[in-house]
Amino acid sequence: MRDSTILIADDELLSRKLLQMLLSKEGYNLVFANNGTETLAKATQVTPDLILLDIMMPGMDGFEVCRRLRADPLLSTVPIVMITALDHRDSRSQGIEAGADGFVSKPFDHAELQERVRTIIRLNRYRLLRERAKFEQLIELSPNGIVIVNSKGLIDL
Repeated sequence: MRDSTILIADDELLSRKLLQMLLSKEGYNLVFANNGTETLAKATQVTPDLILLDIMMPGMDGFEVCRRLRADPLLSTVPIVMITALDHRDSRSQGIEAGADGFVSKPFDHAELQERVRTIIRLNRYRLLRERAKFEQLIELSPNGIVIVNSKGLIDL
């Protein structure tokens, strides 16, 4: 979907280039990170619609990145698909516990990856539209005014 942003986090240049080749044809805005720390920083900057996250990265692995993303209130609902050469039950279980929404094993089928990305982004966009509709309905049905405050009790503008 046009205007959707995908954050691709992988320390291997070849993997990033392959994903760029496959997904740029679809019109996505692609952002790249090559380690865990950079992934967290870029996710905060762009609030992506999807994160494709390699598990084996130097410094901070994908499991830890996933846990930190899920702990961040602004990023906790961003879909995360782990892309990995690890194809055993323990790594998938660890990924699920960390908060991953899905897995793609390397080497991956190009058409399957493209379709999976399309589906996840479409479902996430639908979820966001439903949340917005509920909020708009709440505003419309409220007999009184509504004030939104931050954690310090100050009005957010």
